[in-house]
Amino acid sequence: MKLHNEDGSFVEYWIALALATRPENSGNLDPVSEFGQVRQPPAAVALQIHCEGDIVSCAHVIPEMATSIKTGDARNERWIVNSHIDLATWNDVYN
Repeated sequence: MKLHNEDGSFVEYWIALALATRPENSGNLDPVSEFGQVRQPPAAVALQIHCEGDIVSCAHVIPEMATSIKTGDARNERWIVNSHIDLATWNDVYN
């Protein structure tokens, strides 16, 4: 996004539109899996704009329940967050 200043110059901002989540269990890790868990937020705050510079890392957001694309059953409202992305596992699963 470029904004035009009063002096005629432009200021450029890199922004990201993100689907927001809210932490479960006050943001503490699950004692069994040792992963964070998140839930869908209320619809009013589901999409948020963030400054690109505020994004510090990537994460897998894994559905808590398996979902079938064909039937649409088991619509997820909770996900497990894995902030350690192992490239070998990623390639094995998604190739």
